[in-house]
Amino acid sequence: MLIGISLGPGDPELITIKAQKTLKQADKVYVPGERARDLVKPYCQPETLKFPMTSDQEVLQKYWNKHVEKIAPIAREKKVAFAVLGDVNFFSTFGHIKRIFEEKHPDIQIKTIPGVSAITAMASKMDVFIDKSFQVTDGSQQQSKIIMKATELNQQINALEKEGYNEFILGKELYTENEEITTKIPEESPYFSILLARKNPEKNPEEQK
Repeated sequence: MLIGISLGPGDPELITIKAQKTLKQADKVYVPGERARDLVKPYCQPETLKFPMTSDQEVLQKYWNKHVEKIAPIAREKKVAFAVLGDVNFFSTFGHIKRIFEEKHPDIQIKTIPGVSAITAMASKMDVFIDKSFQVTDGSQQQSKIIMKATELNQQINALEKEGYNEFILGKELYTENEEITTKIPEESPYFSILLARKNPEKNPEEQK
């Protein structure tokens, strides 16, 4: 098993209890750099993997592939953790590792543990309260949109489809005993619902209907 662990923005006190517990229980822990290493050292003895600071995708791909092949044999037999700053599912090194694992080693189970993201940490540090729509971008063309409090789904889906979104995942009351995740989108949903919309050029428009 491979577990992606989110360490948060850098404050040791913002590492979640679940992340701490998993770091202690893992048979092997990898980190992509010194800052992540220093954060996890109170809980385990990590191995640091080198990743070059470059935007050259060809170079990065070689390192991602190399590290995946190093990790895979261990993850197939034991519990392996890969810990990163921020959140593993947002603009992280682990996202690329996970993608290659799914392509080359689909038999290995992968889980992720969320953490305090740079976005929520920023709001706290800057003392700002956000209660209207806002955009988070790395400057590339927008391919995903998240709708909070997704209750009037018929209306919201219709508007998103006009913008070119064609893949939808609905989460209801996540991380509670009533949690539900579905791609079969109903007309309405409870208040604590979140909708992920994506532009997927490979998806047949009829697939989700």
